[in-house]
Amino acid sequence: MNIIIGKSSGFCSGVQRAIKGATTALKEHKKIYCFGEIIHNPVVVKTLKDMGMIVVNDITKVPDKSWFVIRSHGLQNEIYKKAVEKKLEIFDFTCPKVKKIHRLVTELTEKGRFILIIGNPSHPEVKAILSLARGNAQVIENAEDLKKLTFSEQYTVVVQTTFNPEIFLEIADEIILFTKETNIYNTLCEETIKRQKESLQLADEVDFIVVVGGKNSSNTKTLYNTVKKKVPSVHIEDINELNMKLFKNVNNVGIISGASAPKNEVKKVYEYLRGYPG
Repeated sequence: MNIIIGKSSGFCSGVQRAIKGATTALKEHKKIYCFGEIIHNPVVVKTLKDMGMIVVNDITKVPDKSWFVIRSHGLQNEIYKKAVEKKLEIFDFTCPKVKKIHRLVTELTEKGRFILIIGNPSHPEVKAILSLARGNAQVIENAEDLKKLTFSEQYTVVVQTTFNPEIFLEIADEIILFTKETNIYNTLCEETIKRQKESLQLADEVDFIVVVGGKNSSNTKTLYNTVKKKVPSVHIEDINELNMKLFKNVNNVGIISGASAPKNEVKKVYEYLRGYPG
């Protein structure tokens, strides 16, 4: 069986920065708190927990003056303010591309613009972006949400960095119909787009694709939903989920990963499949 690993497999630069920073901080301070999982990958999160990271979902549970990590998705403004009030020592590992959206939304809000945020309303990145708009924004996840809009003189649009590009374009086209003037900022992560393009190219070369990454990872789910339209695929978090019956009569297999899956997890899948006698 021929096995091809996607060119961009492994951590993206933002995730790499967060994990490297958190690992270094844990070596220095032993115990560090993080509001929510630092990235959407259970294997990596467990490794950091074993090193001393404590994941909380309530900022009041963090003792005053503790060491505290802001995850790659960013942090809601109101929670950040509470962290400052508690005099926490903060390591900010927000992805630089997400930070760029934060600055943009802050600037647009100060100008009085109403912002439409295209993305998943339950995703921590979107929650953080929304918190900076001071109530002057609305999250749009799909075309159905557009029915809530009324005709406006002007709408300004940003998008979750890991959102599905095709759905983003469909929604953006529809939004234009609701305004006299629409300012659309394409804040999709270029690394995510590159990874998706490479994955589609790989889908033309293989009979089956294994997508490695967290089941709660937005960009990984987008990858999987994209490639499975072209070729049989499976989305796994680790090799224990692989059912080798899927590879019967398969000659060429592709392995790709989401932005929060480390290269060593991809390598494990490669080695596992390489040992398959089919």
